[in-house]
Amino acid sequence: MKILISAYSFETGRGSEGENGWHTVNELAKKHEVRVVTRANLRAIHLSSFAKTPKPEGLNIEYFDLPWIFRFFKKGKRGFLIYYYLWQIGVGFRARGMLRKEPADILHHLNGGMDWMPAGLAFCSSPFIWGPVGSENTHPIILRYQPLQSRIKATVRVAVRWGLRTFDPLTRITGARANVILTHTPDTMPKRYADRLKTFRQTGIANLTSLAQPKTDFIRKSKLKIIYAGELKDWKGAQMALDASLAYFETDCAAELVIIGEGPLRNKMEVVTRAHQNGNQVSFLGKVPMLQLIEELHEADVFLYPSFHHGLAVVVLQAMLTGLPIICIEGDAIGRTVGQEAGITVPLTDVKTPSASLSEAISKLAQDEPYRQVLAAEAQSIALEFYSYKALARQLEDVYEDVLFG
Repeated sequence: MKILISAYSFETGRGSEGENGWHTVNELAKKHEVRVVTRANLRAIHLSSFAKTPKPEGLNIEYFDLPWIFRFFKKGKRGFLIYYYLWQIGVGFRARGMLRKEPADILHHLNGGMDWMPAGLAFCSSPFIWGPVGSENTHPIILRYQPLQSRIKATVRVAVRWGLRTFDPLTRITGARANVILTHTPDTMPKRYADRLKTFRQTGIANLTSLAQPKTDFIRKSKLKIIYAGELKDWKGAQMALDASLAYFETDCAAELVIIGEGPLRNKMEVVTRAHQNGNQVSFLGKVPMLQLIEELHEADVFLYPSFHHGLAVVVLQAMLTGLPIICIEGDAIGRTVGQEAGITVPLTDVKTPSASLSEAISKLAQDEPYRQVLAAEAQSIALEFYSYKALARQLEDVYEDVLFG
C-alpha cells in the first residue's frame, strides 16, 4: 500500500504528539511504502535517530517549511496556530506536486489533532483519512474553581473552535473531503460528520527504555511518592495536583509530591508550597531530560495528572507502562483511558471541590496497598496490550483497507 502522511509533529525523544507520529509512521513503514511530509527543522533530530535505529526501507521523508519570515514570527508557541494553518495550506500544494510524480493509495492527516483546523492533504484527490482529531471542553465544575482569566480563556477557546468549525471554508472542505474521520472525542464532533466518524485511540506507547522503565515489582517504599509531570498551566491541572497533595499531607507526613515541568503557574505554586505547613514534602524539579523523567516515574508510586480539556498525553501512557496507577479527572480522553481499572478517575460533583476529591483518591491508594498494586499492574497491562504502536498501526491498516476495498 502506498501511503502519504502529513505529520506536523514527527520526532522521538521528547514525548507528546511528535512521539506518537514518529512511532506510528515507522511501524506502518515496516509493511508499506510510506511518505511523510513534516517540518524541515526536524531533519537533524531524524538523522540522529536513524544513526541509532536504521530507517525502515519503506519510509521516505519530505521536508517542508514556510519561508523564514513566518518562522521568525512564530518563535516557539507564539503565533503557532497561524503558522500551523498556513503550513497546512503549503502542505496541500507540496502534496499535489508529490502526487503528480507518484500517486498514493491513501492520504492521511495523522496529527495536529484539531478538528477545527484544516488539513492540507484534503485538497488532493486520493482517498483521505482525517485524524485522530477532536476537542475536549472544560467541565463547568472545574471552571467554577478557576480564576476569571482562565474562565474567559475557556469561553474564547470554545467560541473560536466553533467559529472555525462552522465558518472557515478550508476546515469545512477538510471535513467534507474525509472518507473517514478518526476521533477520540465523538461526543463533541459536529453532527454533520456522524456517518464517517470512527472512534480511535489518540496516542500510543512503545515498550522502549527511551520511553519507560517498566516495574517488575509494584511494592511501594515506606514513603508514598506521588509524581506530577506536565506544563505548569491551569488547564494541565498542576495547581489542583498541588492543592490535593497538600491537603493529603495534612494527614500523612510519610508521603511526598515531585512536580516536573515549567510554566506560568510555577511562582504561584511555590508561594503556596512555602506557606503551607507541609510544604517541605513538595519538590519542584523543573523541566528535566527524558531519561530523568523515566527514572523519576520508576521511583514513584502514584501518577497524579488532573488535566482537563486535554487529549491523552504520552506521559500518562509512560506512567502506565512504568506501572503507576493514575489519578485523573472524569470526562476526557485521559479519564476514558484510565477508567477505574488503571487508577482512580475522579467524578466531579457539586458536593466537594475537585481538589478535595483528588485528595481522597490519594488517600485511598495510600491506605490500601493491595488495591494500589492491582491498579498498577493493570495500568501496565492496558498500556502494553491496547496502546502499543503495533496495535495502533494494525487498526490504521484496517481503516485504510475499509476505505480502499469497502
